[in-house]
Amino acid sequence: MNITTTAQNFAADSAVDIFVRHELQNALARLDSDIIAIDVFMKDINGPKGGVDKRALIRVQLGNRQVITTKTEHENLFGAIKTGVKRTKRAVRRNLRRSRQFKNPTNCEAGH
Repeated sequence: MNITTTAQNFAADSAVDIFVRHELQNALARLDSDIIAIDVFMKDINGPKGGVDKRALIRVQLGNRQVITTKTEHENLFGAIKTGVKRTKRAVRRNLRRSRQFKNPTNCEAGH
């Protein structure tokens, strides 16, 4: 699983990078064979003003050529990442489940 992280409008330290990689690897470990790459874009929207201004955009490229993107905002960068990872895991699992059902129509009851 190839994970890249990018920070905009702030300097991300190695702790943030390690946290992102750890969360994604733990959440998506069972789906690793279906994932080609993950890109994480982190942004501080308002700068020093504060508020709900940390954004995490997670883009997952799957082996079936599908791309799943989730975007979350939170007042804390780590909170935005955690929420984004949860949403991403759900979306990837749902997408893979649907594509597997579509590929294997023998699971469906045809004509009944």
